[in-house]
Amino acid sequence: MGIGPLLLCVLLIVVVWWGPGWLLGEALGVRRTLLPVVAPLLGMGALSVIGVTGHSLGLSWDLLPVTAVLLVLAGILFGLRLSLRRYFPEKFAAPVRTQPSIFGKHRFAGSWWILLAGLVAGGAVAAVSWIVGTEGLLGINQDWDIPWHANMIRLLSVNHEWDPGVAGNFAYYDTSIPDAPIRSYPIAFHAVLSLVWPMSGVSIPVFLNVFVLVMMAVQLPLSTMALTMLVTRRPIAVAAAAAVSGWFTVYPYDLLWRGPLIPFFAGMLLVGPFAFLAVKGALERQKFWVLGIAVGAVGLIAVHPSLAFVVLPVLVFWLLSALIRRKGRILGIAVYLAVSGVLAAIIGWPIIAQMLKESERVSKMVWAPDTDRSGAIQNVIFLNHGSMAMPILTALVAIGCIAVVFRIRMWWYFGPVLAFAFLSVYTMGSDSPRFMTLTAPFYDDQWRIFGILVMLLVPLAGLGVAQTAEAVEWVVRRVRGRQAAAGAKTERRPSHVVIAGSAVAVLLVSGIAAIPYFKQNAERININTKVNGATLSTSEVQLLSSMDKYVPQDATVLNDSCDGSVWMYALGNRMPMIRHFEILPTNRQLLVLQKLPELATDAEARAAASELGIEWVYIADGRIRAWDEPKAGLTQPDSIPYLDLVVREGNAALYKIDWSQLPGGKEAFDASAKDRVQLDGVAGILENRNPDGIAPLGRIC
Repeated sequence: MGIGPLLLCVLLIVVVWWGPGWLLGEALGVRRTLLPVVAPLLGMGALSVIGVTGHSLGLSWDLLPVTAVLLVLAGILFGLRLSLRRYFPEKFAAPVRTQPSIFGKHRFAGSWWILLAGLVAGGAVAAVSWIVGTEGLLGINQDWDIPWHANMIRLLSVNHEWDPGVAGNFAYYDTSIPDAPIRSYPIAFHAVLSLVWPMSGVSIPVFLNVFVLVMMAVQLPLSTMALTMLVTRRPIAVAAAAAVSGWFTVYPYDLLWRGPLIPFFAGMLLVGPFAFLAVKGALERQKFWVLGIAVGAVGLIAVHPSLAFVVLPVLVFWLLSALIRRKGRILGIAVYLAVSGVLAAIIGWPIIAQMLKESERVSKMVWAPDTDRSGAIQNVIFLNHGSMAMPILTALVAIGCIAVVFRIRMWWYFGPVLAFAFLSVYTMGSDSPRFMTLTAPFYDDQWRIFGILVMLLVPLAGLGVAQTAEAVEWVVRRVRGRQAAAGAKTERRPSHVVIAGSAVAVLLVSGIAAIPYFKQNAERININTKVNGATLSTSEVQLLSSMDKYVPQDATVLNDSCDGSVWMYALGNRMPMIRHFEILPTNRQLLVLQKLPELATDAEARAAASELGIEWVYIADGRIRAWDEPKAGLTQPDSIPYLDLVVREGNAALYKIDWSQLPGGKEAFDASAKDRVQLDGVAGILENRNPDGIAPLGRIC
C-alpha cells in the first residue's frame, strides 16, 4: 500500500473517531485538554443515538445526513449551554477550579511534555508491533470473527440503515429469524466505520488494519492515561503507563489474534475515558457533562454491551472509596452519577432492548478451561496465557501494588483488579458452573476476561515505574544531604527532573530486557494475519475480490464456509450462501453442499438448490481448520457434467450450474424464486417465505 492511500485511511479514521465527539465535547463545555481522550467516547455515543433514533424516523445512515444531524445537535447543545449560563449564572456558571491543573499538587513544569513523551513511546512500540504482525498492514486474518466484522461494514455502507436486526437476516436468510441463534448484533463499531470506508479506496481488511494501527498508536496510550488518572495524578506514573501499554501480550495482542475481537478491543479503549469523565464530572459537579456521560455510556454499550460490566465495578469501588473520604460530598456525587445512569438508560433503551434479544444466547456460551487452578494463578502472576511469561512487567506491576498499599486513597483500585483476577483464575482453571452468571456477559471467555484484568494492571505498571524513580530520587536526595553536611558542593536539580530521568532509565532498561516481548507480540498477531495464508491464499483473495466481474449482483453463491469464502461479500460484494465460519447451514443448504453432484437424479436436492437460488459455486482448498474435511458435494467439481468452470485462480475456482441440463430446466429454477424476497434493496439480503430449519451439526468448522 502506497503512502497516499495510507494517509487517506488514517485521515478518515481520525475524522470519524475523534471528530463527532470533539464537536459534542465543545458544545458541552468539556475542557480541551480532555477532548483528545474522551472525544471518541462522546462521538461513538452521539453517533449511536443518531443512528438508533434516526432509524426509527427514517434517516439514511449516510455521511451527509448524519453529519448534518450531528452539527444541528451540537449547535443546539452549545446554544442551550450558553443560554443557561447567561440567564441562570448562579446555577450553571462554571464551577471554581479547586486544583491548579489536572495533575493537582503533583504538577510541575514540563508535565504535559512528559505525558506527550509517554504517549509517543507507547504508541510507537504498539504501532510497530502491529505493522510487523500484519505484514505491512496488508495481511488478512485467517481465522474466526474478522470476516463477520468486515461483512458488516460493507453491509451497512450499502444498506444505509442503523438496524442491529439486519445481522440476523444477513446470517440466516433461509430460516425464521426469531428462531435463529443470531437475532441482533451490536453494530456501532461497524456502522461508524461504514460512514467513511467507501471513500478510502482500499479493501475492508486493509482499512481495518489501518484502523487498529491508529488505535494502537494513539488511542491505546491515551486510554491508558485516562485509566491511570483514576489511580494517581502523578504525571510520570501516567506517562510511564502509556509507555508500557503496548508491551503486554494478553492485552491487546491476544484479543487481536484470537478472534480477532476488534470491536471488543475498540470498546475496551473507551473504558478508561468513560470512567475518567464520569469521576471528574461528579467531583467537579459539571452539570453539562451529565449528558456527555450518559451519551458516552450509550456509546460504550453500543460498541459492546459487556463493557458496561467492566465500567460498573470500577465506578462502584471508586464510589465506596468516596463514601469514606468525601463524606460531605458523597450524596451529591452519588446523585450526579445516578442521574447520568438513568439518562443513559433512557437514551440507550432501544439499543439495550435489541441487545437483550441476544442475552440468552450469550449467557449459554461456555469456554472450557485450558489449565488447572494452579496454572491459572501462575498465568495471572506472570501475565501470560499461552505465551511467554513476562517477569519484567510482573515486577513493575508488583512495585505498583506496593505503592498502592502505602497510599490508602488508592486502595479502592484493588477492588476491580481482584474481582477480575478471581474471574480470570476461575475461567482459565475451573469448569465449575457456580460463577457462570458473573462470566456470562463476557461469553465465559477466559481470553476476554484476562484481557480486562491486564488492562486494569497496566496503570499499576506505570505506578511501579514512577515509584522506582521516586525511590532513586530519595536516595539521591539523601546522598546530597550527607554531602552538604560534610561541606561538599553539590549540584541542585529539581526533584522532578531526577525522578523523570530515573523513570526514563527504568523504562530503557526494562525495554531492552523486554525486547523478546515485543518480538512475541508481533509474532502473535502474525499467527493468523497473513498476506498468503492457509485459509486465504493470494489466489483466493484475488478471485474473491473480483467476483463482481462474473457473478450478478443479486445472485447467491454456493460455498463451503470453512474454506475462507465467507470473505466473499466483504472482498467482492457478492453474497455467499453461508456468510460466517460460525453460521450453521439450514437443512436444505447442507443437502446441496452434500449432494451437488446428484442434482440430476435427486429431486429433493435439486428443489433445495432451486429454492436457495444457487446458480454459482465457489470452491477452494484453503481450510480454516487443518482437520476439517471439504463438504462432500464440492470435492470433485470438474467431474460434474452440468457444472461449467468460469474462472480459476490458483487453488480457487468459480463454477456456474447449467440448469438447462437438469430436469425442469431453467424455467423450474426461475419459478422457485417466488419464495425469495429482497429486503431493503441490498443485493443478496433475502428473506425466505418458506424458511427451513437449522441443521443439527453443533459446529460447522
